[in-house]
Amino acid sequence: MIGSRGIRFTLALVIAALTLVTATSLTAQEVLTNDSLVALKKAGLSDSIIISKIKSSQTKFDTSSKALIGLKNAGMSDQVIEAVLNAGSASAAPAAPAAPAAPAAAAAPAAARESIVHLIAGKSVEMVPANASMEFSSGFFDSKSELVVKGRKAQYRIADKKPVFYSTWSPNDAPLVRLKPGSDHDDRNLKISSGSFAPFGGSVKYGVRSEDKVDMESAERDARGLYKLTPKEPLKPGEYGFVLTYGMAAGASGRIYDFGVD
Repeated sequence: MIGSRGIRFTLALVIAALTLVTATSLTAQEVLTNDSLVALKKAGLSDSIIISKIKSSQTKFDTSSKALIGLKNAGMSDQVIEAVLNAGSASAAPAAPAAPAAPAAAAAPAAARESIVHLIAGKSVEMVPANASMEFSSGFFDSKSELVVKGRKAQYRIADKKPVFYSTWSPNDAPLVRLKPGSDHDDRNLKISSGSFAPFGGSVKYGVRSEDKVDMESAERDARGLYKLTPKEPLKPGEYGFVLTYGMAAGASGRIYDFGVD
């Protein structure tokens, strides 16, 4: 038989073991990932709760363009995606203090890949390109083509009338243009080419028209290989986009970094 002293000793060991397990469980922190956010969204949690969870947890998010598109397709709002980007920027911050630099330059990203980034409130928000399509129409004596983006309004909205962007492309390779909302369809478009024909000849013009371009302040490439892009004049409310002007004979690729000014 076990004496009372042995029983007390055994109980003490059990309590110590349970305390150790409990302490270990409490100190182990959950690491949020993209899949975690999708699971929270599917469970019906609101955006405010998901954002609070992001701010109070350790995170390991994939903030690549493909991953952000995946979050958007999963039903995440722009506010949640912005919180993901802010968390990613915080976790990627270097431990050692950097050399003093201008606030805007310090917040701008390194030129790790081709991208366009919006600098807002000292934080870098990588823009997600929209896939546009080329639409052609022709009549008996004329023809035209347009770059068409789905939706009458861009999902990414800003209030700043003189926004600052950093781009791996120059203003000539990715000009900022104002998009025209479609009159009959749920889309936005940009005229790319036009032509006229006559019995003995004709002419065709290709490329982004000067009247559609937004004049930018002079931009030089910095040591990181990035161009700082800022419009010369305040932007009026409307729909805009940086159009990549290579990859197609019509003077535009199928990629456009669109945004709206409210």
